Amino acid sequence: MQILGKTLCRGVPAAVALMDCPGHGERRAADVTDETFEADINRRLSDAATYPQVRDDWLAVEGAARASLPRISGATAYAGFSMGAIFGLSIVADLPTVVAAVFALGGLTVEERRNVLIRNGARRLGDREVLMLNMNHDEYFAMDGALEVFDLIPGPKRMGVWPGSHVDIPPEAIAWAVEFLRRTLSAS
Repeated sequence: MQILGKTLCRGVPAAVALMDCPGHGERRAADVTDETFEADINRRLSDAATYPQVRDDWLAVEGAARASLPRISGATAYAGFSMGAIFGLSIVADLPTVVAAVFALGGLTVEERRNVLIRNGARRLGDREVLMLNMNHDEYFAMDGALEVFDLIPGPKRMGVWPGSHVDIPPEAIAWAVEFLRRTLSAS
């Protein structure tokens, strides 16, 4: 994710902060084994209480970044891939400094409790600019679910779709995200 974060901000007037979601990466509890990891993540993704925690964590990370480097000012953009897109679609409307968002490899899932949060969040994005990046044969996010979310987003939006599965996101899609972030953050 650090390489991706550095790539996304290349040529963009921005600083980058990365955050592991609860139960993921360095925030994975010691008692969660490889065998139970997927179940733990699925439980968290379906628990409505996780979403305010992710929002609050995001605000804390943003606040800490701004406090540590006073030159960091102005608008923020959100970029979430897969799980980050699920959480982002649900919480970005509650992040006051976020003016633009990239949701890559995301959309509706097989879990309806998650989908309620995603749909409600997408509807509340307001006039934030949104870029969705999807794969036409994503095994986790079916194209019809990605299109449904896209249609719910009220503000300016674009979607790029490429052939392939969840892990096949091409360099061109990342280039779209970089250009989108450069444009939206430069305009702020």
